[in-house]
Amino acid sequence: MKKDYANPLLLLIVIALLSCKVSIGIEAPASLEVWILTLCVTGFIVNGLLSIAKAMARRKPLMAVVWCMVYLVFCSCAWVTMRQENDYRAEIASYNELNNKWQHESANPYTLYDAEGRSLLELAAILGKKMAVRGLLAQPEATQAGDIIMRAAVSAAENGRHEMLNILATQKSGFNFDTIIDGRTPLIGAVINDKAKCVELLLKLKANPNAADESGVSPLMHAVINSNRRIAALLIKHGANPYQKDSTGRDAISCSRSEEMDQILTPGR
Repeated sequence: MKKDYANPLLLLIVIALLSCKVSIGIEAPASLEVWILTLCVTGFIVNGLLSIAKAMARRKPLMAVVWCMVYLVFCSCAWVTMRQENDYRAEIASYNELNNKWQHESANPYTLYDAEGRSLLELAAILGKKMAVRGLLAQPEATQAGDIIMRAAVSAAENGRHEMLNILATQKSGFNFDTIIDGRTPLIGAVINDKAKCVELLLKLKANPNAADESGVSPLMHAVINSNRRIAALLIKHGANPYQKDSTGRDAISCSRSEEMDQILTPGR
């Protein structure tokens, strides 16, 4: 029986390319990599459709169902990845536009915003541009831009940019990670988006594990609601209070829906 190695090989190439693009970030313009990715995706889809047709013709519906499930998972992953790529490209375009205004028009970098209301510092933090963040924090205008800097910290935490948080903490003296901006702190932003490295770093930087959002919901409650046991354990380790209540009277324990989470919240019981 002749075996089909084309689909597994094409799928591996596609996964490798997508993983590479996600891990290094989307900052380079379209190149040969894009053409290879497009070619492999097209080949995988065409060859897979033929495999489904062959399976149906041979009266092997189970094989056809398996291939359909593989395509469903693949298309979902590809769609999410392409959405992320589009977001990255939009952020890069906005950053370049604002950076050009700053460099060529000598404008105050803390008065520059894109169409979505994001500052140059916030975009630099989201994109992980370390030198740009350091340069912006060194500007004299930074002393009067506390809210802008805090908003950049929240965005960095939400996007998993722990190195940006470290720069903000070490270069900006007196930086308070417990300040609420847009309804949340950087720690809560990291918890909601399951960014464990950022949570760990913020706790090491002495962020208050019990500093709640504008609704009184603590970081631990957010972790429990998201069923993130790793982050919940980190918060408990650093002194989070499982009995702290929000504005409706709920606490983290009342939000728990599993025995594993209960054991993390009340290890002595």
